[in-house]
Amino acid sequence: MNAAVGRLGKVVLGSYFALMVVFLYVPLVVLVIFAFNDAFIPTLPLSGFTTKWFHAAFSNTDLTGALKRSAWLALLNGVAASVLGVLAALAVTGRRLFLRSVWTTLLLLPLVVPYIVLAIGMVIVIHELGYQASLAAVLAGHIVISLPYSILVIVPRLRTLDESIVEAARDLGADTVRAFLLVTLPLIVPALISSALICFTISFDEFAIASFLAPPGSPTYPVVLYSSSRTPALLPEVIAIGSLIIVLSLLLVVIAEAARRFAERRLEARAQAPPLTAG
Repeated sequence: MNAAVGRLGKVVLGSYFALMVVFLYVPLVVLVIFAFNDAFIPTLPLSGFTTKWFHAAFSNTDLTGALKRSAWLALLNGVAASVLGVLAALAVTGRRLFLRSVWTTLLLLPLVVPYIVLAIGMVIVIHELGYQASLAAVLAGHIVISLPYSILVIVPRLRTLDESIVEAARDLGADTVRAFLLVTLPLIVPALISSALICFTISFDEFAIASFLAPPGSPTYPVVLYSSSRTPALLPEVIAIGSLIIVLSLLLVVIAEAARRFAERRLEARAQAPPLTAG
């Protein structure tokens, strides 16, 4: 009976995983295929093979400008959110933190707040303070929604560290900052890489906050993508840029995973290396 249930569970889980892969990745493959379709409307059968849509996309200054804008915002967001995530994670995992659960809840609150509600609230606050919509406001909003993900990645890594290592560094004369830079920081590099990648992706794909806070004439890529997708003449260019982003995203994930594994192997090698002894 148990063996039959186990086999049934494997079949159900395997089928679910296969359907999930098809649901997630088939649209991406179709998008890449239609990027080379010699027709304005993405329909089957394909009209022919062409690369003209890529040339047209890169000649579209509005599209490429929005793409560069989103890339810079995502890069800044990945760095800023990860740095703030380290500080917040250190505070949350500290021994002496009054009302720890309250602070943790407040830091993770953006996970459950709809982005559209947060965007409207930020617009109201900005106007009440006398400021206008700007890319800085977009970046601030992206940091707010990215910070919880950074914390959730970094906190588990900090909790796996042996506190005696940091205490040993302090016993040897290192202050708190120096002990963090020389001991803790190198040990959490894999988590920092993961955090930066996640925060970069969140910012690059975010639409609601950017649509409310981006200034006129400086939209981000998701905003331009949404508006251009409703214009048939621009749809092939959007598909072409989208296919490039898919390929670059896959490469980024592979590179980031390789960097993370390399950092973990170096840390394991250092941990297993025999201690130096005085000759």
